Amino acid sequence: MRMLVLGVVIALASRAVGQPAITIEVDQPVLMPSESTTITLWAGHDPSEWAMAFVETDFVSSQGARGLSDWRLVEPMNGPGTQPGSAAATGIEGILAGQLNCPPCGTMGTNPIAFWSATYTAPSDVLPLDVRLSTLTSRFDVYPSRDSVFGESRLGDLVAGEATIRVVPAPAGALVIGSGVLLGRRRR
Repeated sequence: MRMLVLGVVIALASRAVGQPAITIEVDQPVLMPSESTTITLWAGHDPSEWAMAFVETDFVSSQGARGLSDWRLVEPMNGPGTQPGSAAATGIEGILAGQLNCPPCGTMGTNPIAFWSATYTAPSDVLPLDVRLSTLTSRFDVYPSRDSVFGESRLGDLVAGEATIRVVPAPAGALVIGSGVLLGRRRR
């Protein structure tokens, strides 16, 4: 919970000063063995600019791609020429997310805008464990105005995303109760 709140605070701070940022949101930042959570990457830009155009980034995990599944782009950032990335030793490489500017269509989405999501499932064999997450971005373009045909880079001012997932052992009480239920069944 604390990491989610921290991520939201970072996102709000970035928006307040108009600084472009990628935020990593983790639905449940503390997991027990074999539990899962959803990870979402968000791109934020100066509120005076029209919309996000394109993001090219790697999702870096201290566990590599281990435990990650079902990674995908989030609509509308799954436009032409995009891809959700592929598993690599460092995490998921080559995430390409973007949308075409369509002024007649109206607004282009929210700010910040979700652009990528994945499921993370905690291992059952390594405890405790801190899974450090970050982004390594090579392109971050925005449409500065409604009539912009091409995006403009904001990579130089970008705040990279960071988060941590903590995997902890099951509470001792749950283990004792579980053992008692198993022992009770054996005695019958």
